[in-house]
Amino acid sequence: MRTVAQAVLLVSAAWAALCLLALGVTRVVRNRRERALRDAATAARRLVVETAGGESPSAGAALAALDRRSWQAVEPAVTRLLSRVKGGAHRALTDVLVQRGVVDTALTHADRPRSLRRARAATLLALTGPSLRTDPVRGPEARRVLHGLLEHRSATVRETAVRALGRLGDSVSAGLLLATLDAPRSVAPGLVGDALVRIGPASVQALAAAAESGDEQHRALAVELLGLIRDRRALPALSVALDDPAAMVRAAAAAALGRVGEPAAVPALAATVRTDPSGRVVAAAAEALGLIGDESAVPALEQILRHGTYRPAHTAARALLRLDRPGRGALTDAARGSGAAGAHAREALSSAFDDRGGSDR
Repeated sequence: MRTVAQAVLLVSAAWAALCLLALGVTRVVRNRRERALRDAATAARRLVVETAGGESPSAGAALAALDRRSWQAVEPAVTRLLSRVKGGAHRALTDVLVQRGVVDTALTHADRPRSLRRARAATLLALTGPSLRTDPVRGPEARRVLHGLLEHRSATVRETAVRALGRLGDSVSAGLLLATLDAPRSVAPGLVGDALVRIGPASVQALAAAAESGDEQHRALAVELLGLIRDRRALPALSVALDDPAAMVRAAAAAALGRVGEPAAVPALAATVRTDPSGRVVAAAAEALGLIGDESAVPALEQILRHGTYRPAHTAARALLRLDRPGRGALTDAARGSGAAGAHAREALSSAFDDRGGSDR
């Protein structure tokens, strides 16, 4: 009996020793593998930096030719850096992803049924979008798959596709993005607006059409985005929007014309200052005239300074400050009088004096 117990103890001890040995060997192998991965990642990260910085013509080719293990270690660094660089650095990193087949894989996964794969694919296309715009093959293909994702059942996929099209988009994408605002599976207006501004001048035609149709909130959004893009081709649409039935849209149109900053908009804005029944709209138009800075706006601003309600008159006084000597002359004349107009004028002139450090030079 004792012999059997001793044998069991010996077997148990041997088994424990064997397990400890296996555990030690496993830990040593794992540590060596992790050290090798860190070393490979460190060397590969140098290639990433050299590729993005244009320091070495061969760095991009070396990065694209990394073995599978080294590439897996460094790929997250490449994608993170893509969101932070522009121009030549962005194109160089995108070229590496194209050579590694990462972009083509994303285009394939964007058509797969699983939402997670589609979202990841759309994210990669968003990161590479600025450089893929000019790719004659992958650019159109990326737009095609992203257009299809705008109607996906997953809100995450739709939102990611919107962001991607903002970086990759064109005039066709602009129209489809606007359509998502009224679609059964809609996307938040803020995301759509950001994408359209990223697309830039190619969005102007679609936004000009949207400024004349749909509900007043969508019309106001379209008008506001035209102002943020600041393309003078939007002037006709913005001038028409100054006569929109909704005060919200008229105010947005006035503000947008101020951002565009074209003197050609002064007559329409001056007419709005004189005739619009909404104080909000008049104030927006007065501020826009100040931003444009054309001296022909002085009579309209002076009129609203003397006869407008508080907010429009206050804004007109501030706008006159921007119109150089004619505007300051009008303020000086008004400041000599009493009443609200004189108070607004004196306050504006005083603020200009303070902003210049105590001397009105």
